[in-house]
Amino acid sequence: MGLFSSTKDNGMGYANVENKQNFTNEELLAKLSEIKVSFGTPVMGDIKGTQSILYKKVVDMFDVFARVDGKKIIMGKIGTDGVSGGKMALNAGLDMFLGHKDADTSTVDRAVSELCDVITKLESGETVKESAAAGPVNTSTGSAITLYMKQKAISLKPKFDIFDKDEKTVYHIEGDITRTSFSVQADGTEVLKLKKKILALLPEYSIEKAGDRIAKIKKKMKFTRPELIGEVNGQELKISGDLMGFDFDIQVGGKTIGHIDIDRNVWSDCYRIAVLDESLKDVVAAIAIICDNVVDQSQS
Repeated sequence: MGLFSSTKDNGMGYANVENKQNFTNEELLAKLSEIKVSFGTPVMGDIKGTQSILYKKVVDMFDVFARVDGKKIIMGKIGTDGVSGGKMALNAGLDMFLGHKDADTSTVDRAVSELCDVITKLESGETVKESAAAGPVNTSTGSAITLYMKQKAISLKPKFDIFDKDEKTVYHIEGDITRTSFSVQADGTEVLKLKKKILALLPEYSIEKAGDRIAKIKKKMKFTRPELIGEVNGQELKISGDLMGFDFDIQVGGKTIGHIDIDRNVWSDCYRIAVLDESLKDVVAAIAIICDNVVDQSQS
């Protein structure tokens, strides 16, 4: 039970929520069956004789489960039919050794975070029709826009380039020597400015467009895994997933507008940025810079 006892959602494929509504597994299944999520539909099953709600084969190796466990609802990933415990352990060991998740592990961990968010809303008495990640993609092509970000290695001032799959630069970001102000440029023109508040107890940032603040983000007071909170255009900002592992969704106003993870299969040590709302593409890029800055500070 240690995996579930210390945190609501650890971004690593395990989560728990207090069962305030006193749901049974049958009642929870009925609720979840009416809610659209990005990773399938639920069925009633069992895990080693224990009744559980299952989303089968979210990826080739993993199912996602949820079940009532005393006063909590626990959820997580589990090997799908035919996948041995040894193979799962090997997969987890490789992730730890390599220092990053493979694509399937990233996908299933995000599914658990998505399910945790849905069940949290149900426990709060909200009516839920779809998850934050299940809505339509708002881009001209109808598909996510994939970008990549790599920090330039040697520079007195922090510099980043964000480019597409053809290595064409989409954004150039350059900070000042104090690392408290960053200019986000597209085609040589500044589209956004990032500012870090000086002398703040915890890291605090603002995003400005043409001199007007459109977003503010700050780090929550936590002694373990750092979390970010804030707002964009007056709507709540939420970072959902594994911030320290750089594998998380960016949600604004209850909708997922982007996802950021690491792709070592394309360019070495690159952040992959999937933009799901083209109208907020500049903002997603700016948030990627802020998250990188927060993670760097937390690690140091």
